[in-house]
Amino acid sequence: LAQSFHVKHDAIAANLLSQPPSETWPKKSNHDAAAAADAANAEASAANADLDVDIDATNEEARPCRGAAFLRFLYNRNTGQILGRTGVSWRKSAPSTFCLAGFFVGMLSVFLYGVIVEDIPYRTGENSLLQMNPGLGFRPQPSMDSTLIEFVQGEPATYAGEMANLQQMYDTYKEMELKPDNVNVRKACEPDSKPDREPFKVCKFNWTRWLQDCNPSTDFGYAVGKPCVVLKMNRVYGWLPDPLDPEVPHPMVTCFGENPADTENIGELEYFPSMETNYTGTPARMGYFSQAYFPYLKQVGYRARWWLSRFSNLRNNSLVMVRCELRNLRNSRINTVDRDGMVRFEIFKRL
Repeated sequence: LAQSFHVKHDAIAANLLSQPPSETWPKKSNHDAAAAADAANAEASAANADLDVDIDATNEEARPCRGAAFLRFLYNRNTGQILGRTGVSWRKSAPSTFCLAGFFVGMLSVFLYGVIVEDIPYRTGENSLLQMNPGLGFRPQPSMDSTLIEFVQGEPATYAGEMANLQQMYDTYKEMELKPDNVNVRKACEPDSKPDREPFKVCKFNWTRWLQDCNPSTDFGYAVGKPCVVLKMNRVYGWLPDPLDPEVPHPMVTCFGENPADTENIGELEYFPSMETNYTGTPARMGYFSQAYFPYLKQVGYRARWWLSRFSNLRNNSLVMVRCELRNLRNSRINTVDRDGMVRFEIFKRL
């Protein structure tokens, strides 16, 4: 029976294959063929999408977190590797690694202890950044991006930043003023003291004595509309003043309005401390930095000498451009482009 069934099946199949397709199946139109192709493509796309989702989910499950991968890099318990290397590999590379590390440590030690010296700057004299030509700085300067001093007389909120800046400087100098006299402090620091008597000791700066009208009790003059501006010379290692006037052996400093309108609006200026000099042939009163504070040799506790200018009657609601310069020096150059030996700032008193 089974053999008879297979014989009949083979005969029917041979008969069907011998007939042309038009006689066996009805011929489909082009429209039906295109629809069938679109349906097949849609089914294939859906199947691929499902496959991609399954693969991504599998990868997310198999991918370890970064922390675990890093810990495995530090120490792999399965292989015994440390930092990606086995013990045998580390033993083979240890000599070269230690030689390389020793070389870099040796070079760093030579640089830190052989090239850089704590007591003396690496570049001094004409090779230094300032090239033995001291400049000037000023306070208050609450922001390093601006040189404008702006305030309203008697309104502390308008000059709070200026007060904080001056108070910080005041506290620093008061700390040195209270230092015991037997701790690296020079005994003779009067204006007529020679700078080379005890060069590695420092002078105290008595703020109360020299700047009694500009202190925290008066808001440094801003409360009464007479603002105080403090100037200092930059520290230049080993620099000594070479004065033009031998009778006044100090670096002198003066301030003035930069333009004719500024000269009219700046009003009267008072200098603390000040003295009269005649190096130009015309007597003039200027502020000065005492020669007793030079030279700067990186002394412990050194404080640069400050000098103060008080604007007694600034014109209200007028921006005044102020320029201050060092005077009475052979070894100081004034350069308005690089601002050597000078400083510029603006002051504006509002009502």
